[in-house]
Amino acid sequence: MRAAGNLPFSGLADAGLAKIEKALPSDKVQDLRRFLDCLYVGQLSPQVNISDMGAMEPALLPAFETAFLQRLHLRFQYRDAKGAVTSRHVEPQAMLILPPLWYLVAWDPAHKDFRHFRMDRISEPEYIEGATFRRRHVPFEDNVRPIQHLPR
Repeated sequence: MRAAGNLPFSGLADAGLAKIEKALPSDKVQDLRRFLDCLYVGQLSPQVNISDMGAMEPALLPAFETAFLQRLHLRFQYRDAKGAVTSRHVEPQAMLILPPLWYLVAWDPAHKDFRHFRMDRISEPEYIEGATFRRRHVPFEDNVRPIQHLPR
């Protein structure tokens, strides 16, 4: 992995990841690399209000890991910027890191379009067994890069 050079501790993250890969069985290394293929990094616009940023629910990453690796649909509750909560059923395509915010980028079959969900606003995530999907090309802006292809 080549961590983003502009992220804090990127060199330490690279060294730590290399040690983790050496300690893992080969099938788990493949899973880790496939999961990292879903991570993208960019820069947050200065106009984005982060004053309401909350903590991410601990159940998110394990649910996301399973959903991404097995291409399973996700269901969760989402609280928008105005506080309205809705149930969502999506096909997870990528995780976008715009420090300090993290987003789930997903295909929403109900809207037939991509949606970005702030991860600190997602609750009660669960993957749906047996409901698989195909990976789609996510159209990111020019300044967003896969984390594995960022310059050191």
